[in-house]
Amino acid sequence: MVATQLQKRDPLAWSVLLRERLGEGDVVVTAVSSKPLRFPSRHGRVSRYLLALESHSDPITVIGKRTTPLEVQFYQHLAPKLPRLTPPCYFIHPPDDTEIGWLVLADVPNDISPERWGLEDVESIITRLADYHSTFWNQEETLERAGLPHFLGGAPYTWDELRQEQAIYFDQGPAAMLSDHALQHAGQLAPLLLKAANGVAVMRALGGWPGILGESHLAAATDLLDDPAPMLEPLRRLPPTLLHGAPHSYHWQLSLFDDVYLLDWQKAAIGPGICDLVNFLEQFELLYADGDRCNMGVRPFWPLSEETMVDSYLIGMRARLGPTFQGRAVRQAMSAARCLYVLVNWFALFAEWFAEMPNPYVWQKINTLPEDELIGSAHEPIARVRPYLQGVYGRFLQAYRSL
Repeated sequence: MVATQLQKRDPLAWSVLLRERLGEGDVVVTAVSSKPLRFPSRHGRVSRYLLALESHSDPITVIGKRTTPLEVQFYQHLAPKLPRLTPPCYFIHPPDDTEIGWLVLADVPNDISPERWGLEDVESIITRLADYHSTFWNQEETLERAGLPHFLGGAPYTWDELRQEQAIYFDQGPAAMLSDHALQHAGQLAPLLLKAANGVAVMRALGGWPGILGESHLAAATDLLDDPAPMLEPLRRLPPTLLHGAPHSYHWQLSLFDDVYLLDWQKAAIGPGICDLVNFLEQFELLYADGDRCNMGVRPFWPLSEETMVDSYLIGMRARLGPTFQGRAVRQAMSAARCLYVLVNWFALFAEWFAEMPNPYVWQKINTLPEDELIGSAHEPIARVRPYLQGVYGRFLQAYRSL
């Protein structure tokens, strides 16, 4: 009932909440308004609530977020241990029958947008990555009690379970790319690898992507889908920690007062921290216009190199954990983490991007056109990220050969 009253903008309910959370017994909310926000998230609705206070000229703002049970559990059990990384949580409504929970979070400014990040901003983010990874380093039981799933673990899928859950991919054929051996090693990653297989099948049907994705890349992806053990085992040997799951640029909020917050913990999991680091590195070059992930561009310059970011992370982890942190093993697992990232993100995304492609001849024709001729067409977003993806698949092939 309290959550419903808050969502309906009841001033009395908001007054009671602020009194409890801010410790000010005389605060009175006189009016409440809300404004939907666009976030790069597929789950739930996010709104900014403006609360007018009696005897105050300026309203205060908070964020109301409909979200998943996993993010609710994160804010219940783990966020209090990360006060410098997560915004204060004022209210938690557990998931209801629709499996949707609701959070009220402090509104945090994003004064420094990703396209304006400088060297110190990126170093602050790498510091925060090391902070939350070291806080939960090798604390598997703590993370399990908080309800987090294992990113690389869990019971293996059977073919029947996978067929029931992902029927569309079996109907279209690429499930044949996954062997029994792969299914046993994949664990809970099996659905993601199946989607990656679908992406490989789609790109093969299109004849690849000229200048970006050729037969050598497709063969490497097919090999990893047939036998993922060389990719997964180096990662499974690393100590587990808290994973954000998608720590890309638009989930970080940086303020002019040196505050650095990481939002959207809907993919939180237990796994090796190197997966978060590679996820951040691989998406660092991408920029989203107005936070819209369908409107992508490429960062014109990097404030510091990838190698410097990796070194900063490893030095930070070593400083926090001492000799218990084996930096060499983490660095050696980077190739495995990069291969896994590209498989379960970009190959799976290709199946969605190219689902309506009429035939390979049209696709090849599109790739002969200069970028300025594609502006305004349905293929403009694809054309804009071609230089970025060329780098992604160059690194993917190099990482595959380093396994």
